[in-house]
Amino acid sequence: MENSIYFTQVKTYLQQLNVDEQEDVIRFYQEYAADAQLSGERLMSELGTPKQLARRILVDYSLRLEEDDIHNKPAHENTRQERQNWIKQEIYLISIVLEGLLTSIVWVPAMLLILVCLFATVGVATIVIVALIYYLLTGLFQIIGGLAVLPSNWATGLYQGGIGLIIVGLQFVAWPIGVTIIRTVFRALMRFVKYIGRRFSHKGKEVTHHA
Repeated sequence: MENSIYFTQVKTYLQQLNVDEQEDVIRFYQEYAADAQLSGERLMSELGTPKQLARRILVDYSLRLEEDDIHNKPAHENTRQERQNWIKQEIYLISIVLEGLLTSIVWVPAMLLILVCLFATVGVATIVIVALIYYLLTGLFQIIGGLAVLPSNWATGLYQGGIGLIIVGLQFVAWPIGVTIIRTVFRALMRFVKYIGRRFSHKGKEVTHHA
C-alpha cells in the first residue's frame, strides 16, 4: 500500500478530531514514516492497519485530553453539571477504548474483561440503589402504618412509627455511603480501562506520543 493511500485511510477514521488535529497527527506519522523509510508492508508491520493506527491515536488523544482536563480543573469545582460532564466523558472514553481493542484480535480478551468489569460495576450500582430505595420505602410504610394504628393501639403505633423514623433517619447516612461505594467501584473500573487504553495506544511507544 502506498503511503499516501495509507494515511488517507487513517484520516477517514479520525472524524472525532477536528481538521487541524487530524492534519497534525497525519503530518507527524508521515514524517515518522519518511524518517524511518517505512512503506508498504514495513509500514503496516510497524504501525498496523490504518484503522488500528487511527484507533490507537483516538485512545491516546482521549486519555491525554482527560488528563489535561483533570490537571487544569480547579480542585474546588464540583458542580452537578461538571459531575454529569465527567461521567459522560468517562463513558465516551470506555467506548473509544473498546472500539480500539476491537481492531485487533490480540486485544479481544482485554475488551471482554473490560465488558465484564463494566457489567459488574452496573450490577453493584443497581444493587446499592435498589437496596437504598427499598429501605427508604420500608421506613415510610412503617411510619404510615404506625400512624394508621395509632388511634386504636397507641403503643403499637408508636413502636412501628419509631422503627420507621429510625430507618428513614439512617438514610441520611446510608445514601452518602452508597454513593461513595458506587463512585469507588466506577473509578476502579476507569483506572483499569485507562491502564488497558495506555497499553493499547502505546503499542509502538516511540511513535504514539505525537504532539
